[in-house]
Formats: sequence, structure tokens, C-alpha cells
Amino acid sequence: MSLAVVEQLPHPLVGGVAALEAALDQMPIDGWPGLEPDALRSAAERLMRVEARVKAHLMAATRALDASGVAKSAGATSTGDLLAGAFGGDRRAADAMVHRGNKLGAAPSTQDALAAGQIGAAQADIIAGAISGLPDDVSADDRQACEDTLIGDAGRLSLKDLRTRSKRIADQFTPEPGVDRSENDDLEATEKKSWAASTFWMRPNADGTTSGGFTIPDAQADMLETALKAICAPKRDHLRDHPGAAAPEATTSVYDRDLDHRTRLGMAFAELCGHLPGNLLPGRSGFGATLMVHLDLATLTEGVKAATLSTGTRISASQARLMACSLGIIPQVFGGRPVPLDHGHEQRLFTRAQKQALARRDGGCTFPGCDRPPEQTEAHHWRSPWSHGGTTTLDDGVLICPHHHRVVHADDWQLREGPDGHIQYRRAGTTAWLANHRWRP
Repeated sequence: MSLAVVEQLPHPLVGGVAALEAALDQMPIDGWPGLEPDALRSAAERLMRVEARVKAHLMAATRALDASGVAKSAGATSTGDLLAGAFGGDRRAADAMVHRGNKLGAAPSTQDALAAGQIGAAQADIIAGAISGLPDDVSADDRQACEDTLIGDAGRLSLKDLRTRSKRIADQFTPEPGVDRSENDDLEATEKKSWAASTFWMRPNADGTTSGGFTIPDAQADMLETALKAICAPKRDHLRDHPGAAAPEATTSVYDRDLDHRTRLGMAFAELCGHLPGNLLPGRSGFGATLMVHLDLATLTEGVKAATLSTGTRISASQARLMACSLGIIPQVFGGRPVPLDHGHEQRLFTRAQKQALARRDGGCTFPGCDRPPEQTEAHHWRSPWSHGGTTTLDDGVLICPHHHRVVHADDWQLREGPDGHIQYRRAGTTAWLANHRWRP
């Protein structure tokens, strides 16, 4: 009788899965908002470790399933195809999981660390990949030492640093002086491959926006990310430097608002595109990389009509004046006939030497309340716009950051030279002239 009962008990692994399912059934998904913040944080962190432990068993299960050959007997093309058909429908993800499971089987200590919740699945994938990439002549003891080292490093390194560390873990098995040369050769091969793998696409959404995506080498991606983070960094609050005076709403940077990370970077990317030096970019078609702006004289002087880019995109009058004012874009002004009255040229832009002189004089963005440094600003014709016959001279130039440059053009701010020689600003419809905090006594 007792023997029959024992034979009916489920395998510990099958029973464990059933217990997990039963435990989840007892957890109301809508109950989380009722927990205290500290309890929420603790539970979230524990769930991350539980997820890692479950993934370790999932990959071990898929590895065993793949080895059993049941997929072919069931008529599936692969184990990933079999699993995707049973749940989720994502064959690519299922194939990747089987591949990671097989790779993890060659790194048992990494699998144990993942099953114990000591490391995450992404960390385990990096470590297992590094171990599988070790030279064939590495001894078992050295292989184990590498694995243990990387598992220990996972607790203190970011994923990017752990990946870099994993690529250098085999250096101790490379005879000197070949270590540096070997790494350099590997990097050159990787970089060459990454350039060949570069892709880019854009698709207009017909709502005033365009979506896109790209694949670029890591080094260029780091350059792009660094530039975007520099552009979208929020400025410090200097309203306290204006005692007794309410600073205008526009003194707050557009990036100081409560924005999600992707929106912040997206806005910075759009701003970066607006500052590409068209005159410096390689133009292999013979026309260069300069965009034309076709606009009526009334658009330039009065701001009453829209303009058209050479690509066919329509833009507002304020955007056209902003682009014609400061960017490396050629304006073509028409007076009602198809022949331009004026075909502008980029010499209207302030030179590098002029901008350096303005940086020394202004110290950065001159708009009230803004603390952007000179390297995050552009020169603005404040005294007399070139569209009204102004010239590009130091006396006519003032530094202003891109955000406040747009504000000045869009909201019709007025500028004047104050008694101390510094530029003052006044918003249309107001009487108070404001100066930047840098020049307060």
C-alpha cells in the first residue's frame, strides 16, 4: 500500500513547477499598489532573483528537451519551433533560449549561480559565451578559474564592463607579447564587421513625425549617446538669482520637465539633427549635404507664411527664420517669381573666431535664467537680422542656447543692450527687461 503511494508521487521537478503555479495563483496581480514603498522595492528585487532562478531551470529544461529529440518526432523543425507552437508563438526567441541553454550547459558554475539567483540571465549569457570561446588547449582548472572570476565580477561590473572583461579573460593564456596585438587584431576585425553591418531606415508617419531605426558600430554609438546626453542634460535652477522678480516661464529649459528617458533622448536627437554642419559633411553626389529652404520674402521679414524645404517638407515661418538665422542651411528668398531674390550662403554664419570672442564676452547663453555654457550655444543676430540687412559682426552677435533661440523667434522676444553693456530681454506684451544671472552684482 505504501509503495503504491510512493510510486504515484510526482517527480520533484514536476512538483516544483506545480508548486510555483499554485503560488502564483494565490498572488493577486492588482494587489501591488497597496504595498508600502519599502515592501514594494524588496518584493521587486526578490522577484528579479526568482525570475533568474526560473530561467535557469527553463534553460536546463529546454537543453534536456533538445537532447531528447522529441521535436523531430513531433513534426517540429526544431525544439524552438516546438516550444513556440506550444506557447508565445515567438520562434526566434524560443530558438535563442535553446541556444543559450546549450551554451550554459558548458558552464555549470554559471548555471548554478543563475539557479541560485546570484546573477541575472544577461550576465550568465555573457559568462557562458566567454567560457565557450576559450581556446581548446585551456586546462579544466584554468577554465574553471576564468568562470569563477567572471561570476565574481558580475556582482560589481555593469553589463558593458562585464562583456569587455569577458573578452580579455583569455589574455592570460596568450603568450606575451602577443596579448595587446591579439586584442587589437580582434578589435579591428570586429570594427570592420560592424561597419559592414551598419543599417539605417526612416519612415514618415504622416502626422508631422518620422520614425526610424539604425544599427551602427559601438564607438559611433557612444559618440551619439554622449552628444545626446550633453544636449538633454537639465540646467540648474537659477530663479533664486532673481530676488523679487518672477522669471518668465520660458526660462525653464525644455529638458527640465518630467520627461521619460526615451522622450528626452528623442528631443535631443532632433536638436542634434538641427545642428549638423552641412558645409562640413561629405557630399558625394556633387551637391553637398546642405538643405535648401524656399521661402517668400514675407516669411522672412514678417513671419506670415510657411516655407518649404528642398525635400518638400513644409515648415512654419518661425522655424524657417530660425533655420535661416543660425544653421548651415541655404535660404532662397523669392518675391513672387520663380527666380530667387537672394540665394544665401553660409558665410552669413558667425566664424569660429567670432564665436570664441562671443564666448569670452557672454560666458554662455545670455537668456535670463539660463546657465548653458558657450559650447552649448549658437550665435544670434540680435541687433539687426540679416534678413533686414544686418551683418555678421561681433557687435551684432550674442550667444544663446538652441532652446531659447527657438523661444526668441517663436514668441517674439525683444533684445537690447543694457547700461552695463550686456544684453537684456523683454517678452512681447511685457514691460520688464531681464538680464542673465551671470551679470548680477
